Amino acid sequence: MTARERNSALIEAIIADGLLSDAALVDAFRSVPRHLFIPESGALTANGGSLSATGNPDRWLTAVYTDNAIVTRVEETEVPRQRGADRTAATSYSSAPTVLARMLELADLANGQRVLEVGTGTGWNTALLAHRLGDAGVTSVEIDERLLGAARRALREAGLSPGTHLADGYGGFEEAGPFDRIISACGVGRVPGAWLDQLAEGGLVVCPWGLLENAGVLMRLERRAGGTALGTFHGGVGFVPLRTPGPVPPPVRDSGQQPDEYRLTQTDPVAPMLAFASAFAVSVMVPNWRMRRRWIGTGSGMWLCDRGGSSWVRIYPYGTSWMIEQGGPRSIWDEVEEALAEWSRLEEPGPDRFGLAVDPDGGQRVWLDSPDGYSWPVGTPD
Repeated sequence: MTARERNSALIEAIIADGLLSDAALVDAFRSVPRHLFIPESGALTANGGSLSATGNPDRWLTAVYTDNAIVTRVEETEVPRQRGADRTAATSYSSAPTVLARMLELADLANGQRVLEVGTGTGWNTALLAHRLGDAGVTSVEIDERLLGAARRALREAGLSPGTHLADGYGGFEEAGPFDRIISACGVGRVPGAWLDQLAEGGLVVCPWGLLENAGVLMRLERRAGGTALGTFHGGVGFVPLRTPGPVPPPVRDSGQQPDEYRLTQTDPVAPMLAFASAFAVSVMVPNWRMRRRWIGTGSGMWLCDRGGSSWVRIYPYGTSWMIEQGGPRSIWDEVEEALAEWSRLEEPGPDRFGLAVDPDGGQRVWLDSPDGYSWPVGTPD
């Protein structure tokens, strides 16, 4: 199949799944094929397989027109994610086509709107926006100079010239505001104040939101009078987090410390932390923690720690049971168990029953079922 045929087949599949219905967006997806924005070398599949348009063009084209993210940049990390893994982490993706379709549909785009895109990335979403709204309606910012240069070249070759700028998207782009829409494929756990300041009343922020690392939900947040905002969550999504000010959090591990407490349990403690619905609820209800899978000789376990690394939990199989060890000033696992019990008492709500509110004082909180119902504060950035 040719690239055009593959693009057409992918779009028809997205339409058939009910994820793309706006006629103007359908036209944008048909007119701006993804392969124009994927590097011909150096890209990776979501599973880490290398892609080369010259070495294996059919494999490259198949990956481009499969509904998966494509890694377009990796950077070295302090520790590998698991034993034997590379010391690298993806820092830029071309989002899966259905994720972009969902985001752009949620944005409710219309002619005459001014849109800020945070994270130009490969430029594909920038191109879709520019085709839909016109070059003058789109401002895109990218913090990585190398990515921005490649995106600009791809946009020129596609015959598009939206405004693209080397800038930190955490601060928005005040010079071109106010905006009717702010769209980001990068995920946030707390909506930057600058975005809300630069958003017109009635405007929308559409981006991934989540307190788990690299996993969350799509959020549609509407700015209301008095500086408040109200957001709803719309299905799960993986994401690269927005780069934010401050130091990089330490790796999730126990640093070989001796635990303050040992506990054996017959109930698998790892399963609810790997199930998205329960893990999402715990991320909302328990503040300031992170987790990572832990691979040891007896099987798969888990580490948890606070964002400073001073309190931690170590979980691993122990015969037919599970060992839970924790140390530091906080008993994080006790907090997790209390949150899971509360989630169960609330009839195990899924992520779509939660939403985000920004109050007049700038505080942010996650609510359940109604902004006036149960809610949990979102901590300030570390």
